[in-house]
Amino acid sequence: MTRLERHGAISAIRPSGPIRADGIEALQSRTQPALSGGIPNIVIDLSDTPLIDGAGLEWILSLDDVCCNRGGCVRISGANELCVDILRITGVGKTVQQFSDLTAALGAFA
Repeated sequence: MTRLERHGAISAIRPSGPIRADGIEALQSRTQPALSGGIPNIVIDLSDTPLIDGAGLEWILSLDDVCCNRGGCVRISGANELCVDILRITGVGKTVQQFSDLTAALGAFA
């Protein structure tokens, strides 16, 4: 189950469980409201995500592209040590800015 929360003009997406190919379609449909109207600024909160596979990394990059093309951006928060390593090794961490927790990521939009 993925939670979508609004914090002012910023949406926070909190997937629970691994972000894998078999769950990307549900994740995309759950994320769609965050992309409607205005400039999409999104934080992907990985505090409940133990693992990200290749399809999950592609989803993050695709979401970042969509947001950037509309004047917004994506930030990542709360990634565990394994996810941080995956983001670093694949280079996704160089594209999408990372923060230790949701509060820090939300504050970076100010």
